[in-house]
Amino acid sequence: MAAGTDLTAPSEGTPTVLLRPMERGDLAHLLRWLLDAEVARWFPGPSGEPLSLAHVEAEYGPRLEPISPIRMWVVEANGRSVGFVQDYRIRDHPDGGAHQPPPDAVAVDYGIGEPAWRGRGIGALMLTEWFRLARWHHPDAPAYFAAVDHRNRASRRLLRGVGFVEGLWFDQPRPDGGTVTLVGHLRAPEVVG
Repeated sequence: MAAGTDLTAPSEGTPTVLLRPMERGDLAHLLRWLLDAEVARWFPGPSGEPLSLAHVEAEYGPRLEPISPIRMWVVEANGRSVGFVQDYRIRDHPDGGAHQPPPDAVAVDYGIGEPAWRGRGIGALMLTEWFRLARWHHPDAPAYFAAVDHRNRASRRLLRGVGFVEGLWFDQPRPDGGTVTLVGHLRAPEVVG
């Protein structure tokens, strides 16, 4: 079996977690992860239509280009592709409103798409590896930022556990016309190890 395709539950012990740049061939995995009920709860797809590979390619494909201000990563645990991370400078998405951190801050979104790998400490290892990469790619970043749904207690715990501080709660429009209340989290660069 090719590396990155074994979806069985992890063995005992601390897994090795790495992030690698996402490639076009990973978009099918991303679609499967976004369709997972637990991930879809926090990453809603397009309104009024089922999420498809065409939609994922249209939305995320351009982010794989070298000139894109958004970087996409695949999370690998023990050599298996289990989730995704994306990051970008806040200044590259000025439509976020007044709740935003400094424009040069780096924002992060993430998801563990393989159910067998959730609740096993992958999130903290993933964000630790992401911090290392973000610090290297953006050495001048004044802060790191994540905004998660206020109901996502696991993600809020994860962020606090890796040095983020909960901040402002704010409402954001959803693709379906509704609104979701997010909680902004900031982490100062000096916290990064």
